[in-house]
Amino acid sequence: MHSEKLYLMEVKAFTEYKDVEHFHDIAQVVEKILSKKADKLMLITVNIAEDAWRRAKELGIDVICGAIIPL
Repeated sequence: MHSEKLYLMEVKAFTEYKDVEHFHDIAQVVEKILSKKADKLMLITVNIAEDAWRRAKELGIDVICGAIIPL
């Protein structure tokens, strides 16, 4: 099956603020290399720090997680 959609995902056990920033930076590099904007950025994680979750939402990254951990 072929689709013209571009989804970029990262899977982690625990996600911190710096991990969200790094994923966003890497996504921009991939978009530049492919000359195509990603249709969706997704972060799949068991646990995510609350500040990281907020930052992901600000950047438009969809988050699938088991728990949001207040720090």
